[in-house]
Amino acid sequence: MSHRCFFYNNLPPDVSKAPTPLAYLASPITVAQAQALVPTILSNRTTNCLVPRQTCILPGRPPQDNVCDMSISDSTNLSTPGMTPHGLAPTAIQPHDIAAENTATKNLETDQVANADLAPQILPLAALGTPPFMPVETILPPPHITPSAVVLSSPHAGRIYPAEFIASSIANITALRGLEDFGVDHLIRGVRAAGITCISNRITRAYIDVNRPVDALDHSMFSRAPNNQDSGSNGTLSRHVRAGYGLLPRLTAGREVIYRQLLPLDEIDQRIALVHTPYFQAIEAALAAAKDRFGRYLLMDCHSMPSHDQHEKPLADIVLGDLHQTTLDQAIAKALEAEITAAGFSIAWNHPYAGGYITKHYGRAATCRESVQIEINRRLYMTRKYTLDPAGAARVAALLNRLGLVLSDLMARA
Repeated sequence: MSHRCFFYNNLPPDVSKAPTPLAYLASPITVAQAQALVPTILSNRTTNCLVPRQTCILPGRPPQDNVCDMSISDSTNLSTPGMTPHGLAPTAIQPHDIAAENTATKNLETDQVANADLAPQILPLAALGTPPFMPVETILPPPHITPSAVVLSSPHAGRIYPAEFIASSIANITALRGLEDFGVDHLIRGVRAAGITCISNRITRAYIDVNRPVDALDHSMFSRAPNNQDSGSNGTLSRHVRAGYGLLPRLTAGREVIYRQLLPLDEIDQRIALVHTPYFQAIEAALAAAKDRFGRYLLMDCHSMPSHDQHEKPLADIVLGDLHQTTLDQAIAKALEAEITAAGFSIAWNHPYAGGYITKHYGRAATCRESVQIEINRRLYMTRKYTLDPAGAARVAALLNRLGLVLSDLMARA
């Protein structure tokens, strides 16, 4: 399976003979070409830069229009048609008119999902740390919609792959993408109609997993052992780290080794600063705004899951996780379950996914701080690997929209 990924270099046919990637203009290259740049990337590690800083990617643009010059005025409109600085353009949907919402968004969601560009992008680290690019996307509700006490998080849907990471990986991008919650960032956007703010990580989980604490580190991956590695009470590494899925994943979803060599220790702080810290800052800002307005908040942490578990048993359509009734009020849990089953979806609680770090960190039942993890079965909205089923995706999006409306109403009345 071949992939075309957006990169900044217009490389000659034989990239191994290229004198330096800084000499070329932007155009798509293949993953194989990116990996051929390993020697050059390693020789330029002091700068961590493959291209001049004045270039950037504008997500959502066609490939031929996907490069801009940073010398443009700060007032230049960088948005794509139908977009606002916060995401999709406002619609005329009112926040708590469920019938109107279902009618008005059906065609909109189907069209957005059908035309979603879910291809991976390869960008140099220099571009990822340079405005206007933001590694974390905060999508606010339209101005005319009353804000909700509900905040939605999508930590694993990112499709942007740092070029240096691709070059250091022995796994191909098809294998790396197995760690993505494929397309979830497109499924969630309609919840804005309920006043919900969405926080979405744009950087691949294979690079850094923001649903892990910063000390969830596997010391075997580094040239020397980290000082702050995660350990249990008996001094052993945590379950996720031992399995190969810590803060910096060691393995792909198919359990292939990711890295071709040990990582320098400074990679940890660099990746945390680039992605992990901004993601949690965005979540906390949204939660603080909800709590200031309503005196409470509810965080929905959205993920996708395979159709079968590790024992090849089929999983439910939706798996909800509240860490075994410790992060969510049970009255809200029952309302969620009722809406999901009424919409014709099967549901399970806490198995095999009870909730990750984000759910645990921000939720506590019977308090003003609650959370729930939502796992969506990929068979509902994918026809094959990395391909959306527009009708199925629209159905899932409609369910999420409905859940957003119901939860927003419950939180507003509490």
